[in-house]
Amino acid sequence: MKRLQPQLTFIGRPFADQLLDEQRTFTQANLEMEQNEVFQSFLANNNLKAKRSNMIVFGPENFMYWYGVTVAKEIEVPQGLLRFVLPETQVAIKQQNNQNLSFFSQPLNVVVTQFLQEVRDEGIQTYENLGDSSMPYIVQDLNLNTKQLTQMLYLEADN
Repeated sequence: MKRLQPQLTFIGRPFADQLLDEQRTFTQANLEMEQNEVFQSFLANNNLKAKRSNMIVFGPENFMYWYGVTVAKEIEVPQGLLRFVLPETQVAIKQQNNQNLSFFSQPLNVVVTQFLQEVRDEGIQTYENLGDSSMPYIVQDLNLNTKQLTQMLYLEADN
């Protein structure tokens, strides 16, 4: 369940935690990005139409939700999208098959809690509040062609 994750660049847009809807999802933010012409052109121009990602960046009191795509190479980011560079480090990783974009519309508290419990069940220690970590990131990558979802929890160097 652990592996070394090379540096990744997340390209997309952040959304404040206050935008969570009553179902504890970011469905509206996801839809906004899916309808964003700049984002769709970026995906098409960089052969990324089959990829989607979301990322949660935890802080001590709150979090930011990102929706977009991860890339392993340097890539030009168009105006209207932001770049977030994730460092090379150990990650706890889990893969699921037969997933689609609707996975990103599940209640975030359920998805995160379930994933963290599976990580802990593997004997990997995590912070009770991920915002206390120096690597407070959960990234979820979805390949729309293979329907494979990859969930990654970034770990500190001593894990």
